[in-house]
Amino acid sequence: MHVTKLCASADANGLVPAGAYFATLSRKLKDVTARESAVRAGLDEEDRELEALYRRDSASRANVYAGARA
Repeated sequence: MHVTKLCASADANGLVPAGAYFATLSRKLKDVTARESAVRAGLDEEDRELEALYRRDSASRANVYAGARA
């Protein structure tokens, strides 16, 4: 996860309203979570494809298929 410093608009006293700060923080966390979920889904799909390829190739080399009894 990439951490960045939030730069919210400050008032005349140099203070940032807590509501605005947490709303910005929440929005950025949702964006990061969505991107990370998309990447994770892509990697999970790649893992499933590689596992299926491995199982298919292993079964064909040994002439034994998954679930078959000897």
